[in-house]
Amino acid sequence: MIEKLLIVEDEFIVANDLTNMMENAGYNVCGTADSVESAKAAVDKYQPTWVLLDIFLQDDSMGTELAPYLQEKGIGFIYISANTNQSILEAAKATQPYGFLVKPFREKDLLIMLDIARSKHETSLQFTAQRELLLQQQVRALTDEQTTLESKLNKIPATFQSLIPFDYLAFSYTPANSNKPESGAFFRVGFNEYQVLPALEAKQLIQVFYYQGSQTQIRKSVDVSILNGGAFHSFQAGRIPGGGLLAPYRLNSSLQLLNKTSEGTLQLAFFNRNENGFDHSHKTLLCKNEKFVFRLFNTLSLAYNGDSKTLRRASRIQPVKSVPKFEGIYGNSAALLHVLDNVEMVADTPVTVLILGESGTGKEKIAHNIHLLSSRRDAPFITVNCAAIPADLIESELFGHEKGAFTGAIEKRIGKFEAANGGTIFLDEIGELPLESQVKLLRVLQEKQFEHIGSSKTIKVDVRIVAATNRNLEKEVGEGRFRLDLFYRLNVYPINLPPLRDRKEDIPVLARYFLLKSAEEMGRLEAPELSPAALKQLSVYNWPGNIRELNHLMERTLIKTRGKIVESIEMPAVKRTDSMPATSTGDNRKTLEQIEAEHILSVLKSCNGKVTGVGGAAEILGLPPSTLTSRMKKLSIKKELYHDR
Repeated sequence: MIEKLLIVEDEFIVANDLTNMMENAGYNVCGTADSVESAKAAVDKYQPTWVLLDIFLQDDSMGTELAPYLQEKGIGFIYISANTNQSILEAAKATQPYGFLVKPFREKDLLIMLDIARSKHETSLQFTAQRELLLQQQVRALTDEQTTLESKLNKIPATFQSLIPFDYLAFSYTPANSNKPESGAFFRVGFNEYQVLPALEAKQLIQVFYYQGSQTQIRKSVDVSILNGGAFHSFQAGRIPGGGLLAPYRLNSSLQLLNKTSEGTLQLAFFNRNENGFDHSHKTLLCKNEKFVFRLFNTLSLAYNGDSKTLRRASRIQPVKSVPKFEGIYGNSAALLHVLDNVEMVADTPVTVLILGESGTGKEKIAHNIHLLSSRRDAPFITVNCAAIPADLIESELFGHEKGAFTGAIEKRIGKFEAANGGTIFLDEIGELPLESQVKLLRVLQEKQFEHIGSSKTIKVDVRIVAATNRNLEKEVGEGRFRLDLFYRLNVYPINLPPLRDRKEDIPVLARYFLLKSAEEMGRLEAPELSPAALKQLSVYNWPGNIRELNHLMERTLIKTRGKIVESIEMPAVKRTDSMPATSTGDNRKTLEQIEAEHILSVLKSCNGKVTGVGGAAEILGLPPSTLTSRMKKLSIKKELYHDR
């Protein structure tokens, strides 16, 4: 089937060039649009498969405003833009596109991006269907469970958490024959651990739920809304100065469901400490399962029988703890718990995972737990440190070789991929892989097959791939050190690990764990306690080496401590940076537009200002002359800047 493509671009010449490019590649360009409103009309009319979407459009509209509409329709989209800075990039990434290309780009890059996007879109649809089925099964199981009201209440948070991560959850159910809502709330205190809070009073209901009023005023039978970051804070400030009931929980985003039927009205409010805690997938998940969710709370109402005692007291009963779900991971900070939510969600799927984070944040621990929570847990987990293998041996290490294939190959050897067959291969420091090796790895990702060096026999493997890096791969792609197609093959399900400075509430438990672990390894019968002064030292330090640095520091501290209490710690002699913002705008870093303008100017100067024809700048940059001319205009590159007079 020929895929239909809609081009949303505010410049006619660029849109025309893109149309010719895509039609020559076999796509059916069903239309073009230059604003969000005209794009919506085109989407409704043509029902495209894909949309190429510029960010800055006519009528001062933004391509990011179209993204939610495309997501609702299940249409994949890729951003193509020249007007980018860090804030625009972040806003665009938050809408979860299938790709992002910065103009000018090569035709080859766009075709590769669409090919990868197609694969990611298929995986995303499968993943979404799996989540919908899982939520439906979990809600129905709890609804049908023959148990006490209190037991069901305690199980509500875990029923939703793995699919709609939250830090605070509240519900309000008003039966059709009553004006008195039945309500409750839960606050997350650990992984699968929740404090069951008392029922909400009338004035608290108004603070928590976006819609409050008599049932007759409700116009929509089902409504789901999302507020993230700044929008959430602005809305909350306009309703409840000071934050009211929710202020102590330090919440930054919300997802709310309103569902009215002839039997009653249900309101659910999920809150998250992350700035972008919820997205369109969570909204769709609730919408598609609203009947099952409603039935659950309707069943609770029937069990309620007018006795409010159960819901009006705070429960001290925590869910029964099973064997720890995550091996070697400690802490209860919101930042860590949300990472673990993602791990649990993706673990038992076939999708490729890319773990991102600074050195020492525990990327290998996360990768190993993804393996342990998957159906591949009994098969091999093979780790490859791409930075530790010499460039001339990488291919042999990954894919194996035959005896005599090269000097020193004195016997046949299987590679890491073959050793991991049936299990998981963890490619650590993937950003260090040389370009020539990236090509070979790309083939394995695409086809799951390879040959030994020195052999023409194709070997097929069934391997789950988890990769990790502390590099900014998007920057590496832009500077030509990492292949664009490989990046998008790996970046199917990214998990960002927070640095230790962003989860300082975990430092006491981590420090205590490392002290106990070191004491055991050193044969000491007991480990000293950390004094309040020592804990304060740990909390104000910025931890450039993250968890690994804390581990080493606790080892040194134990060696130097002979008493039962660590009164003070000899902290590393590193310049304190904890008062500095994570991203500074006062340095000399350049925006993408500045870098792009400088590159175009450099090419123009190298060809003495020649734009078109053989040896011209357009040919060197691999762009149609009209596209280059358009870019020069947007970047204010004038003739006098590059043409010697």
